[in-house]
Amino acid sequence: MKNQRLYNVFFPIWMLILFPQMWLVTIPANFAVDSLVILLGAHYLCRGRAKEIWKKSIFKAFIFGFLSDFLGSAFLFGGLYLAGFSESGIINGIFENTVNGPESIGGFFGLLAAVAISAVCIYFADYKISFKKLDIEDAQKKKLALIMAIATAPYTFFIPLYW
Repeated sequence: MKNQRLYNVFFPIWMLILFPQMWLVTIPANFAVDSLVILLGAHYLCRGRAKEIWKKSIFKAFIFGFLSDFLGSAFLFGGLYLAGFSESGIINGIFENTVNGPESIGGFFGLLAAVAISAVCIYFADYKISFKKLDIEDAQKKKLALIMAIATAPYTFFIPLYW
């Protein structure tokens, strides 16, 4: 049996399904990261209003961040499921080893696509929903949503479950 290691406090969503106790770590960690990113981004974009912006948007941004990570994970799970029935070398190369990290260029791009799907979902959810009622300029909302998307995308998809 291979050793399972915790490489970071933030995990891909599929790990939460495999190891339900990880919810106790990931929920506070993701909330803390989302809070930090909103506070820093709002401080940079809207001097003196970071705390107000954080209070009005953190819970929606946190929830939609998790949902966006689920969508990226769903893409990987769907591809993994498809790879189990496919004889296509391309599909298998992209999705077969998603839990072991990218072992090929196709695997790398498959994981990159999942991260990108999550990041795009984070951007639009934050811009259209989480930051909708904020009393800041539209350009500032877009920039803050972009900061959230880039900083909180699930890059941990690239961390292998086993080494």
